[in-house]
Amino acid sequence: MTPEGSPRQGGGRRIAVLALAVLATLGVALIIYSLATQVGAPPEPALSSGAAASDGGGEMASVPSTEASEPEDQPATQEENQAETTPLPAAEPTALRIPAIDVEEQVFPIGLGEDGELLAPSGDRADQPAWFDGSPTPGEDGPAVIEGHVTWHGDASVFFELGGLAPGDTVEVDREDGTTAVFEIYDTARYAKDEFPTVAVYGRTDGPEIRIITCGGDLDTEGHHLDNTVVFARLVQN
Repeated sequence: MTPEGSPRQGGGRRIAVLALAVLATLGVALIIYSLATQVGAPPEPALSSGAAASDGGGEMASVPSTEASEPEDQPATQEENQAETTPLPAAEPTALRIPAIDVEEQVFPIGLGEDGELLAPSGDRADQPAWFDGSPTPGEDGPAVIEGHVTWHGDASVFFELGGLAPGDTVEVDREDGTTAVFEIYDTARYAKDEFPTVAVYGRTDGPEIRIITCGGDLDTEGHHLDNTVVFARLVQN
């Protein structure tokens, strides 16, 4: 038995104190790292009620079963364009610019998954916007659909600031035929995914329009956003 106050016991206490000090330092370092890398909340419009609810619920909005649907209760009254714009022929988008939120990115096409839900960008292209290749190309008659992430693996992604856009802001889309379609935003809205207004977003329009979609709102228990933010814009220049 080691006598009380022996060198061996004193050494054990010093090791224990040293271990506690190391753990405390590590804990402080982890807290500082967490605070330094935490992404703040993105700007978001007020939560709206879906005008034509679908059974959504996916990470991105679901797509309507028919392309011939008529729009119902558009989220903002659409005034007639002050100047007529001529629809453009089909040409896939190659790049997207939104000057008001400093977005300038290449665009790639994306389709549907096996469950009929619009796939989300992933892998090396996770932070790029994607054009839904089942929608019109930007500048054609109808609503072209472009989607992207608000965050990716805890970091701000391409559409982190999307909810801060306002009517009058512009969206520029370069097309593979060398033309650029310019759209003017007339509304930005946020919808619960289980009340997503599928027809208003994907349904037929009077002329060339664009929809830009990302996620928003609180997170569920699996870390998925409960809402979608949608930007509505119409062609004003080509």
